[in-house]
Amino acid sequence: MSLVNSFVNQIGRELGRDAYRSVMYSSAGLKRKPRIDELEAPIFDQVTNFELLESDEDTFRHLTNLVEKAENTDDEDFEWNELFYELDNKIDFCKANLPSEFHEQLEKLDEINANNYQYVKSKHINYVDSVILHFESTASALSQKNLSIATILTVFGLRPSFMGEKFIYTLINMLYIFILGTVCFNGWMTYKYPTLFNGNLPKETPADISLIQTMGQVLIGISIGFYLLYFFMGLRKISEYKQEIQKNIDSKIKFETYKAELLK
Repeated sequence: MSLVNSFVNQIGRELGRDAYRSVMYSSAGLKRKPRIDELEAPIFDQVTNFELLESDEDTFRHLTNLVEKAENTDDEDFEWNELFYELDNKIDFCKANLPSEFHEQLEKLDEINANNYQYVKSKHINYVDSVILHFESTASALSQKNLSIATILTVFGLRPSFMGEKFIYTLINMLYIFILGTVCFNGWMTYKYPTLFNGNLPKETPADISLIQTMGQVLIGISIGFYLLYFFMGLRKISEYKQEIQKNIDSKIKFETYKAELLK
């Protein structure tokens, strides 16, 4: 679920923003050589840091390489659209700063970038469809459990098995309830029959009998208190299970909204 939780955080990105089309730099003083570490950086960083190189031919070749690399953008990358918008901006930047002899080539490069955008977009939409299906299937599978029955089974310690947890947890719960039941039974018998279940306590006077009965009440109270704690912890588990169902439904809706934005 950690994979899916990192995608959802990026869904609110703006799909149609113009990055900095109106910002143009003077070609004077901007021409430089690309550093080796820049050529090995992620493609989005390379595009963002793109500048004019020492020769116009090198600048155009570098831009062409970035456009070719963008075609292989991972369809699971939720920054894919920003990459292509940045490339579009860089192509416009070169149109404004490179000599006119490059304009025809830049127009073709612009068309290639647009086609790559549509290609990656179609792959990304297919991936989003698979994510939506994952959330829908998960929510449907989780919803098959009747949580009212799970609450009833919690009383007997059988909730873990019903909820698909390891059987060892059911055994632990049942053993825990058995121990508490035994303590409660002994407490009740001590309270009800103080002269028979007195242990080593004296039972000669009314005060002695009262003390034995008090000990019985303490045992009853302790066992009931720990059972209630166990029961409410079980209810919390069921509540978390319900929240997991809702989270999958909410995530599915968010991705459906995101897909609808892509298809506009």
